[in-house]
Amino acid sequence: MFFIGGNLPVYSTLETMYESYCLEATDLFHVTFGNSGDFEQNLDMIRQIKRNFSVRLMGQIRYPLSASQVEQIYLAGLDILDIPQYAYDSYPAAAPAGDVNGWRETFGAAADVFNRWSVVSTIIANHSSMEEIRATIHDLLSHAVIPLLVLTEKRNNCIQAEIADLFLYLAAEWHQHRVPLKPIMPLLRLTAPFEFSNSSGFLRDVIDKFQDRRIMAASDIRRHLRTSGAVASFESAGL
Repeated sequence: MFFIGGNLPVYSTLETMYESYCLEATDLFHVTFGNSGDFEQNLDMIRQIKRNFSVRLMGQIRYPLSASQVEQIYLAGLDILDIPQYAYDSYPAAAPAGDVNGWRETFGAAADVFNRWSVVSTIIANHSSMEEIRATIHDLLSHAVIPLLVLTEKRNNCIQAEIADLFLYLAAEWHQHRVPLKPIMPLLRLTAPFEFSNSSGFLRDVIDKFQDRRIMAASDIRRHLRTSGAVASFESAGL
């Protein structure tokens, strides 16, 4: 797992990434975008990483996006998009109608361009009531968006047992909706309080890596066709 600040100097950052990548295999690059005014610079970082590394690329953007920006992010090379819940304040509970509409428009646009289950929304587990968070998890999953839970130092009236129940609820919902977690597993191993199996066996690991490379190659072809304007013929062929 390699975390990258989107506002860092592009080429010196690429050099550091290359040195680390050569020392130890990396399964996921995670880019944190800066403020909305730095959008174009952050896009350039995504493009350069995608050109130089054959690794799945995830990005977290902490402000609302337009449909056009979602398209640009996808075409730049981002494989997984994380738009945290707090980008739209307290959706869905007690949020103004405009925030709810903005939330739906953004994730609707992301669903149109990103692969299914390639959009994530991080939820702060100890900022809202358990009922509100459960409702948000359910709503996200109904839109094929993967909810993630994180904790912060700021606490509400939640007790530890309630937080534990919330993570168990999330795991059960992932299972029920058959959410493919493998692409974000490196992040989950660092941030989620779950026990994951280290290995399923050498042969199974080899097959999984082969399948993962195939999925990534298909995703890159799909992105290329969309970029070149051939997406219409691509869809008409049923691919």
